[in-house]
Amino acid sequence: MPPAAIRAARRFFRSPRTFFRDHPRARSAAVGFVVVLAFAFALAGSVVYLGGLLADTTDATVTVDNPDRPPEWVCDGPSPDVGDIDDGCDEPETIERDAGAMLREAAYDRTAHAFLGGLLLWPIAGTTLFITARLSGGDGGYLDTLGVAAWAVVPEFLRLVVALLGLRYALGRLELTGPVESYPDQLLAALASLETPLLPVTVVVFVWQWVILTAGLEETHGLSRTAAGVVVGVLLALWGGAMVVT
Repeated sequence: MPPAAIRAARRFFRSPRTFFRDHPRARSAAVGFVVVLAFAFALAGSVVYLGGLLADTTDATVTVDNPDRPPEWVCDGPSPDVGDIDDGCDEPETIERDAGAMLREAAYDRTAHAFLGGLLLWPIAGTTLFITARLSGGDGGYLDTLGVAAWAVVPEFLRLVVALLGLRYALGRLELTGPVESYPDQLLAALASLETPLLPVTVVVFVWQWVILTAGLEETHGLSRTAAGVVVGVLLALWGGAMVVT
């Protein structure tokens, strides 16, 4: 990493306001997009990793319908031998599938949702931050506000890493047993043990985000520290409340 980039990173961690003041380009929406894009990729990668963890929790098999066999109305119809429509009717109606592989596939199916979710939250948060800052007397631009909002995802990397370590610990000790229908309840019971350890990490992340966004609004909107802090504090409180409800 170039020395200038190292110095900028140190400044960001030590004094976000100095970072935003000395590096105006860092407040641009273009740089913000790169930051958010990196987080979206990390979020998608974490879902893939979670799929692997889930696959290791069981070695059971599940009976499912055979996708290679045509529907019953084809095979049991009055003229099942017309053309090639009955191809595959000699296949078994059901097959055995690895439950772990199915859990992995279910997680992989959420990869795109995680990636897009990580991207879409940025303009929503940035727009909300811009509107509330303007209503509080700020005079900053929309794109600069988007750029500042993007840097609030940096603390989320910390929460993501800690969450993945917690998942690895909890799921590594879990072995799913019994009927497949009981798997969700078993998973929820295992994950419930992570709520208390993750709480202080969430508090640290919110405080860190408050510091970053408050400094950003001070610099881009010309707000006092008190006004900027109140704006950011209210928004983070609403965001935290929404997380608890959901």
